[in-house]
Amino acid sequence: MTVVISAINGKGGAGKTTTLMNIAGEYALRGRMVGMIDMDPRNNLTKWWSDCHDKGAQADGIDVVSHKTAKALVAFCERKEGLFDVLLIDTPGEDTAIVDPVIERSDLVISPIQPSKREVLGAIESFNAVARINDTARRNCQHAVLRTRISLPVRHTELYRKIRPIMEEKVGTYLFRTEVFERNVYKDLHNGVGTLQMQEVTEAIAKARRETQALVREIDALLASSGEAE
Repeated sequence: MTVVISAINGKGGAGKTTTLMNIAGEYALRGRMVGMIDMDPRNNLTKWWSDCHDKGAQADGIDVVSHKTAKALVAFCERKEGLFDVLLIDTPGEDTAIVDPVIERSDLVISPIQPSKREVLGAIESFNAVARINDTARRNCQHAVLRTRISLPVRHTELYRKIRPIMEEKVGTYLFRTEVFERNVYKDLHNGVGTLQMQEVTEAIAKARRETQALVREIDALLASSGEAE
């Protein structure tokens, strides 16, 4: 059965595309067949994949397609979903009606955030949307928040310290223990050099790989707990 993971936060620049690229690379390295759907009008995922093609750096086991409407998403899933072990969906960085049908197809919604009020509110809106869809469509989609582009100075800010009590105690969603730090290696991937897992292992790449591996372990645990709950 295909596992569907989507990245949703109605506020742009939260790190959705980079997060999915790294997750895709990790699953592909494990031998999983990974499909990626670019639903963001900015086409960052599609552009990355095209640049990878031009440079001969497309990863084995990954396929990227662009679909911008709910109708196209549903048609693709009905035709192709079973061909993939994991399907990753990148969504627009704005509030849009496309979110509901994406959640309806998802087993897990990840809301990446930087420690900013705007993105924290976006993650809360995503959680509320997941809860609403679960209730109306009798789904059991999981929701989780991922802190991205973290730096040591950011860790000393008031909002950073408040993220865990807000998300876990007030909102009631899952906050990944794994944090994604601000790293140049993540930015470099967007130049079409392939996935993180394809890069020559330097100290910086090794740190980024450990972050991604830890994140995917948490994702697997969340999905397993969801299956047990069913």
